[in-house]
Amino acid sequence: MKIVFCSAEVAPFSQAGGLGDVIGSLPRAIAELGEGCAILTPLYGLIDPAGRKLEKTDIAFDVHFLGKSYPIVIWKGVLPRSEVPVYFVDNHELFGSRKQVYPYGQPEWELEGFLIFSQATFELLRRINYRPDVIHTHDWHTASVATTLSDIRPYDQYFSRTQSVLTIHNLHYQGVYGDTNWLKEGILKADAITTVSPTYAQEIQSPEFGAGMDPVIRQCSQKVSGILNGIDTNLYNPETDAFITRHYNQDTYAEGKRVCKEALQQEMGLPVDPDAPLIGFVGRLADQKGLDILLPAMKAIEKEKHNVQWVLLGTGDPKMEEALKALNNTTKNIRTYIGFNTAMAQKIYAASDMFAMPSAFEPCGLGQMIALRYGSVPVVRGVGGLVDTITDVRLQPHRGNGFKFNEYTAEKMKETALAAVEAYHNKALWDVLVRRGMAEDHSWHSSADAYRKLYTRLGSPAIPSGSV
Repeated sequence: MKIVFCSAEVAPFSQAGGLGDVIGSLPRAIAELGEGCAILTPLYGLIDPAGRKLEKTDIAFDVHFLGKSYPIVIWKGVLPRSEVPVYFVDNHELFGSRKQVYPYGQPEWELEGFLIFSQATFELLRRINYRPDVIHTHDWHTASVATTLSDIRPYDQYFSRTQSVLTIHNLHYQGVYGDTNWLKEGILKADAITTVSPTYAQEIQSPEFGAGMDPVIRQCSQKVSGILNGIDTNLYNPETDAFITRHYNQDTYAEGKRVCKEALQQEMGLPVDPDAPLIGFVGRLADQKGLDILLPAMKAIEKEKHNVQWVLLGTGDPKMEEALKALNNTTKNIRTYIGFNTAMAQKIYAASDMFAMPSAFEPCGLGQMIALRYGSVPVVRGVGGLVDTITDVRLQPHRGNGFKFNEYTAEKMKETALAAVEAYHNKALWDVLVRRGMAEDHSWHSSADAYRKLYTRLGSPAIPSGSV
């Protein structure tokens, strides 16, 4: 089969969140199963073509949109550690002038750029003579590819047998402009809809998690399924991670994490105390991530002098950033890093004893899987992908891998964190819990196989046509 991935983000070239991680990993995993893959994405100004070893091709054409012509030039690269080609759609006005993947505060510009990118997809595929069996689109940014494909398929022989998959990574971002909801249009027209976890696929059919779209999702429920994301286990590997102070594995984690914790305590200005449990957080500073219950829970634990340390990393809501910054100067055991820094994030995973994810909603979540890989025990709220990946050890002692609560309150977050702290001081129990989590397989292998089965189920391969 030939699979084309259309996405606003592709790590390591461009990334603003988990979508970039997925597109930086899933196509490689699909290719390793023997399928043909290609990726299409915009060439943003934040991408250095020379540094990323991109080549400018001789493919150039115009896209006409609302009475204006936009010149398009195509660049080509390769997804690291693979032979998967990545095609970059270049237009300086729409993408090259952007220093961010998403131009916050400029919705019309954002919409125009992604609609033109989607239109360019079909001409690009013709130019490279690559007729896909499946076009896999992601979130509202490329949902219009699925819409357009449905519209042209009856009379365009080139794409007459091409099917579409639309993956919803976060239903709260819908691309609503004027009277048009671009995600909704894609959902209605796509041949298959996936979400990034089985539980989220069910949740979004309810008013609580449906973000106003639950009637539409229920209408299309026969084509909706959930496939859990994976993580890049080569990138997230405590045995080889170049950013952490001491490498370790399941047998050497105790000493390795002790050294990593001491280094992070020193770097962040925390008291150096190997016995103090350290709880980490890495994520966007947004309502979704549960900061409104995490902050009061942390402050209460600090006030009650439980000798629990916290290190938080993130960027996002300016008010939340300021609130976190203030904790650096007003608390003994809470330290924050505002911004996104890959090295610091890896250090937090390696140094922390526990990892907090008190999300209001969580389509999949990658942090809990990375934390398990690094021997950091997740403390989570039971929503979305956190339900599918974390089992409360208090309820199932022989298979539990973390601690979980359901009620969205600071008190429940505090109570669950302190339960984890109590378990931490039971070294025999904690050793079993850490080793169990580190032994789990959250790689892309099973997820890629599930996607391949979906692609195959959508229909027989299209007529062979050229190569990438």
